Amino acid sequence: MKDKLVKRLFDINIALSREKNIFILFEKIVSLARELSNADAGTLYMLYNNKLYFSIVQTESLNVYINGEDGRIDWPPVPLYREDGTQNRSNVSAVTALDRNMVVIADCYTEPNYDFSGTKKFDEMNNYRTKSMIVVPLKSFEGEIVGVLQLINKIDKETGEITEFTEFDQEGAKALASQATVSILNARYLQELEKFLDAFMKSLGEVVDAKSPYTGNHVKKVGKFAKMVYQTMGHKRYRNVEVDRDSLRLLEIASWLHDVGKIAVPNHVMDKATKLETVFDRIDAIADRFEIVKRDIEISYLKGEMAENEYIQEIEQLDKDLQFLREINSGDTFMSDDKLERLQQIAKRRYILQGKEVALLRDDEVYNLSIRKGTLTKEEREIIMSHAEMTYKMLEKIPFPKKFEKAKNIASNHHEKLNGKGYPRGLNSEQLSLEDRILAVADVFEALSSADRPYKSPKKLSEIFKILSFMVKDGDIDGDIVRFIFENKIYLDFAKEEMLPEQIDEPKLYF
Repeated sequence: MKDKLVKRLFDINIALSREKNIFILFEKIVSLARELSNADAGTLYMLYNNKLYFSIVQTESLNVYINGEDGRIDWPPVPLYREDGTQNRSNVSAVTALDRNMVVIADCYTEPNYDFSGTKKFDEMNNYRTKSMIVVPLKSFEGEIVGVLQLINKIDKETGEITEFTEFDQEGAKALASQATVSILNARYLQELEKFLDAFMKSLGEVVDAKSPYTGNHVKKVGKFAKMVYQTMGHKRYRNVEVDRDSLRLLEIASWLHDVGKIAVPNHVMDKATKLETVFDRIDAIADRFEIVKRDIEISYLKGEMAENEYIQEIEQLDKDLQFLREINSGDTFMSDDKLERLQQIAKRRYILQGKEVALLRDDEVYNLSIRKGTLTKEEREIIMSHAEMTYKMLEKIPFPKKFEKAKNIASNHHEKLNGKGYPRGLNSEQLSLEDRILAVADVFEALSSADRPYKSPKKLSEIFKILSFMVKDGDIDGDIVRFIFENKIYLDFAKEEMLPEQIDEPKLYF
């Protein structure tokens, strides 16, 4: 008999140790305990803040199987202590937890030490008869009470009658309770580690978002859009994608971390709203110089050194030139060859400052204003691009759990391109996973749709998909994913929640 018990407990131990989902684990503990002792019913209580909460309730003969989805059933818990601070010794489960000892009852109706009025009421309502019972504490090696396992009504296999639980049942219940406690504590430990990891990753993402007032929700919105795409792929069986809890969390973690390297990027580069912006927008300093030049011209006119019409023409030209500089200072203005030539002509103007002749525009200002598109110089763009490599270097040092280890690559690869021309590592289509590609598209989509960037105006859906289409043609991003987003109108749900009404129009694809 003991050999049979040892073998069955060994099998049960394997079954419990393999289960990582704590809620499924609770259910298995009760089911296996009932099977081991041939009990008709079982209840698992979990201890939180000196109260025993119902987690699992099973009664086979009544076909009752109640599971608490969050580990607790919405029934009043059993307190270990009364309001006056004394121990609750009228409830057998509370006593079991308080004394840390197993309680065995032959017949609850004749048991004088505990109050079974609630049990009798249940029996009356359900035409049931609670009789024999084992109540076992789930106790760690350090003596910590995790919960209480209650087995009810042992059924004789030959007669079908309710009998008392034997010493063999008691021995098995003790051993199973010990194994169950270890499994619960391990599952809780993993659950707490995942919660810590999740909170830590979100905190890092929020730090990056908080670094810039203009991209304050970028990380969050990229994660949201990527998740919407991935979940829809699971529902539609796109490329036989199977989306489970772990794969979804992997993408979420990568999304939260994809811009963490921006912590090392100076704010004046990351948030550069105009070509001349550093700590402040230098166009104002240039405007002050224009006023000095206009003052000098006015003095010359008053001294009779120039004619009135010449004076008026000079002032008007200066006003036009300053207005031109203000226009090209914006990242929205593309610098054609004609504009570059005009900029060079303005840069040739000189004026007298403290007795010395100096250039109206400094070399660095001309260099910045000559940027063809956007607000960043080549050097500043390289600084921005370095955030992807910095992301990889930072995440490489974090010992991710094995099932989330790929997050560091997915997070770092959102600027890689299918044609191999991306950064930081120049990976190609064969080296990029589906998750890499989803995050890359989500990052571009959010950046184009965002209405809070000072260096660009928000794009309409039609403009966004036109740009995405050109990127597909150039081999930058995955066209199948863009088409999937378009055909399933995933963009529309996101747009209604995160974009301005005037941005929402009818898009189309160009590939």
